[in-house]
Amino acid sequence: MSARGTVEVSLRDHVAVLALTNAKRRNVLDVATATAMQDAVERLGRDSNVRCVVITGTDGVFAAGADIRELESASTEENLAYNRRLRASVNAVAALPMPTIAAINGHAIGGGLELALACLLRVASSEAKLGLPEVKLGIIPATGGLARLPILIPRTAAAELALTGDLVTGAEARELGLVNYAVAPEEVLDRALELAEKIARNAPLAARAIVEGLRRDGQLPIADANLRVEDRLAAVLASSDRREGARAYLERREPRFEGL
Repeated sequence: MSARGTVEVSLRDHVAVLALTNAKRRNVLDVATATAMQDAVERLGRDSNVRCVVITGTDGVFAAGADIRELESASTEENLAYNRRLRASVNAVAALPMPTIAAINGHAIGGGLELALACLLRVASSEAKLGLPEVKLGIIPATGGLARLPILIPRTAAAELALTGDLVTGAEARELGLVNYAVAPEEVLDRALELAEKIARNAPLAARAIVEGLRRDGQLPIADANLRVEDRLAAVLASSDRREGARAYLERREPRFEGL
């Protein structure tokens, strides 16, 4: 287990759990937290033993975004510098090579929701509140939310959330397709870990190739995407895991993948 400031990382076999631990301040994504989170995420990205990453909060709070009191007294340049710091941290999550899951155990608002959107999968408390309320403060979502939200839910629904600043519950987010599962508050982390462990049992090289394909090919014309996928397919076909997967299937046993 490792910790720095308001971020704590623990390992459970091949699953890493990154927890924001400043619940007394509603896990506000200040500069210190954003910096610690990016450092932790980049270390996880280099760890070949990690097959899935779960990002969560603590004490019933996921993340509440920026500290409005700090931003209100800051200059335009200071606010822009803060946004660049937070955007780099969130983009580091989006760039992780392995599957990522946001375990939204409470409010995910503003930058907190943008952090969750940077993950590939999301499990939320049915009672959590999610939204981008920046417009009510005279600002805009500027940490990837305006780009990522319309990819996940209908553009009209994304526009309504961003333009009204309204919050939705985890249950409503599930209906929109914004989260994969909406569960009881006490079940959020367990459900996310169950999903992570299920993913981690699969071939890690194949999972990473799927992550790369989902992130890079989704916006390409299908012909270009098909050309790119062949290189990734060639890499996994040459792996030992591919042969182990076939043998395990034929021998009717669970495969023992090693990421090789």
